[in-house]
Amino acid sequence: MLSQGTILLRIGFIILSLTSFGLLMENRQDKKHGPKAGILEIIRCLIFVGAYKLGHLRSQFSSLGYAYEV
Repeated sequence: MLSQGTILLRIGFIILSLTSFGLLMENRQDKKHGPKAGILEIIRCLIFVGAYKLGHLRSQFSSLGYAYEV
């Protein structure tokens, strides 16, 4: 059972991921605001690695641990 805060954080991460992927697929580069897609993707990856290292991405399926490490 997940808490409401955990669910909201996971939904936020999914929205961040979809936004980052969308910007990368469109190859959108604003001269005014800089390369948003690249910076957003770096932030998304850092959040994922931080959450994994802090133990927030533990799964009941042991095979997913290897996929997270990759």
